[in-house]
Amino acid sequence: MFDRKSFLLVVVSTVMALLLCEAGLRLVVRYRSHTPPAYTPVKGNDLGPATHFVAGYPALPDTDRGWFLEDPPPLTNRTKPGQQATDRYNDFVRRGLYGPQAQYIWNRKYFESEKCKPNGVFKGYPDTILTFDPPRGSEHPTYRFPIGSTLPSGLVTNQFGLRGPEVALVKPPKTIRIAFVGASTTINVHSYDFSPSERVVGWLNRYAQTRGLDVRFEVLNAGREGINSEDIAAIVRGEVTALDPDLVVYYEGSNQFNAYNLVGRTLGRDRMFNTFEWFRNHTAIGELITQAGMRDGSEPPKPWDTVKWHAGVDWQAPDVDSPDLPLELPTIVHDLDTIREAVRPGGGRLVLCSFQWLVRDGLLLSGASHRYIYDQLNSSLLWPLTYREIRSLSDFQNLVFRRYAAKRGVGFMDVAGGLPPDPDFYTDSIHMTYPGERVRAWAIFQQLLPIVKQEIESGRLPRKGSRPELPAPADYSTKEVPVRCQ
Repeated sequence: MFDRKSFLLVVVSTVMALLLCEAGLRLVVRYRSHTPPAYTPVKGNDLGPATHFVAGYPALPDTDRGWFLEDPPPLTNRTKPGQQATDRYNDFVRRGLYGPQAQYIWNRKYFESEKCKPNGVFKGYPDTILTFDPPRGSEHPTYRFPIGSTLPSGLVTNQFGLRGPEVALVKPPKTIRIAFVGASTTINVHSYDFSPSERVVGWLNRYAQTRGLDVRFEVLNAGREGINSEDIAAIVRGEVTALDPDLVVYYEGSNQFNAYNLVGRTLGRDRMFNTFEWFRNHTAIGELITQAGMRDGSEPPKPWDTVKWHAGVDWQAPDVDSPDLPLELPTIVHDLDTIREAVRPGGGRLVLCSFQWLVRDGLLLSGASHRYIYDQLNSSLLWPLTYREIRSLSDFQNLVFRRYAAKRGVGFMDVAGGLPPDPDFYTDSIHMTYPGERVRAWAIFQQLLPIVKQEIESGRLPRKGSRPELPAPADYSTKEVPVRCQ
């Protein structure tokens, strides 16, 4: 016979024991809630392992591996962040928000669609934000960076709100402009002096100098953390094309990469996993369990029969225009077409990159050094995919990118194939450490240079003659609006 009093006594006793255990652990280990940001900068100046890797990396003729240790010229537009901006940044951090968002200028249409959601993007925000009016009335891109600013996060923007040095609206003669588009792996860690994009263009100028080429390269870094292919296409169409890019390098493959359409999930199951995730990240007991699970560095146990592969998809030779492709690839393909068509009237060309995920079957991770890699690969977005399945999906995504480039006649760079598989070069499974980002820049440089050389030798670049008819530059005016829901 069910004894309700005894049952309640057991439940209450168990809860009290857990609370006492939690309090004791926090006193003993000085526990701090583990809530990793979008990416965690791990800046170190030890380039020894990176230099060793580059020494074994195939180098093109007329390039010097010694350039790997050279930095681009200092940014002349770097200043000191204003006090008001710094105070707002610190206020965001105190609120538990992502600090750089303090300076975001939000798309008004996107803001209006989100502001009244109880757990939306703007939950916990201060009283007001800055917004801009999207020219096409679209929710994309969701935000911009301020123009001509040095932000408290360390980011330096030019007069068009792009990371890096100033550029003129009208491209000077004998100049080749290369735009780099993507998300956080393109804009990169704000506090780093240079993104990989700036390093690549710096080395291209070094090459031109040593070869005596009468040409200069300029960088347009239009990346923004947290965005997807629809945002990237809108940025190219609405902001980048007015600056007359010659090449547009696309590197992104994570923000639409998730398990939601690949596994049999239920609302109850998702809630159960989210509860476990909260327990793991916000309690000392959960942290202790996680550390115990990571002790041998192996992958945690996962269900093996949950994946539902898309029927009708050829995994060896996929049709890039198939609407059945996983990982939101039909949307990405459509947006790549939008980018390609947007820059074509001005003479620009798209260059597509393979995207690196640090994951493989049997990957061993250190609990002390590789916690963010472990957390990302076992997060709610990818759960319950195994490391083997994530690797297969990443390879498939890159195969689609390669086949898209071949079918559409655009350039392709296998950047992922040129990066080290060593977890010590990574902060999580897609972002790299300070030395690792320099290695990624070198891999892009070595693969982009042949494309650039071919364009120069064919006489197509630098472009000669009158400037093509380009769209007007974006309207960068802003408006302060209240955050409260009315």
